[in-house]
Amino acid sequence: MDLKETEISSKQIFKGRIVDLSVRTIKLPNGETATREVVKHQPAAAVIAINHENKMLLVKQWREPIKQLTLEIPAGLIDSTDASPLDAMKRELNEEGGYRAEYWEKIIEFYSTPGFTDEKMYLFYCDTLTKLEDKRELDSDEFLTSSWYSLEELKKLTAEGKIVDAKTLYAISVWENMLLTGSTKENND
Repeated sequence: MDLKETEISSKQIFKGRIVDLSVRTIKLPNGETATREVVKHQPAAAVIAINHENKMLLVKQWREPIKQLTLEIPAGLIDSTDASPLDAMKRELNEEGGYRAEYWEKIIEFYSTPGFTDEKMYLFYCDTLTKLEDKRELDSDEFLTSSWYSLEELKKLTAEGKIVDAKTLYAISVWENMLLTGSTKENND
């Protein structure tokens, strides 16, 4: 059976700075029609930033859609000033953490929630961090704090339900796997 759905029509409901919402009528594989609500979202970049103590950088910030504080890896939208997803991540690491890194590795590209959005995420790993004297300012509507966590602390916070952000949960799993398989730069030295 061919599982592909075919778009018949699309109506834009909302156009915003970060997201656009459309309602699409699609033809299902069985010939019937259905409606899909689709959010177009700017791509974003995120990072597994590891310091010399083998701890991961997380930021704490308020997330209005879920009305709670979250612990998340540094991340941000890729905007028109960025030449690449890596450039965006370097900017965000500076803004959100006040660091720059000598070593960068692209881990993976993935879609955050393909059931309703096309948001693409680029996940990077970095280490050999240097604290910056001239940290970039946060965006005017951005308020956060940053802290370092060991893998054991992250696993405990996850088990307690204190880390609820999907990209961060995924990043913790990736970092743990990197440590177990010896694929981090630290383990290759």
